[in-house]
Amino acid sequence: MTQLEYELTMCELICYPDVRLESKQGIDNAIDKMTRDQRFDLFHLKCNPDAKKPESKSLLAIVYSEIEKAKARIRNTKGESDAAEAT
Repeated sequence: MTQLEYELTMCELICYPDVRLESKQGIDNAIDKMTRDQRFDLFHLKCNPDAKKPESKSLLAIVYSEIEKAKARIRNTKGESDAAEAT
């Protein structure tokens, strides 16, 4: 991930739940998969943002990965619905 991706993910985390659908789904999925300590650290990161610390980057990488998975699922679902409409 680039520093820009870390910072954009941090912005989405700060604005959660008022973010795009795929970002909200990705953050929700990341939270579901995290341990209790990771969820606490993520909450702390949301309250005290710093996208440059190594421990912050590892949490943001998890969130970013889940957001990307959610984007792919939405694209696939949209592609399937577009194909169904075309037939």
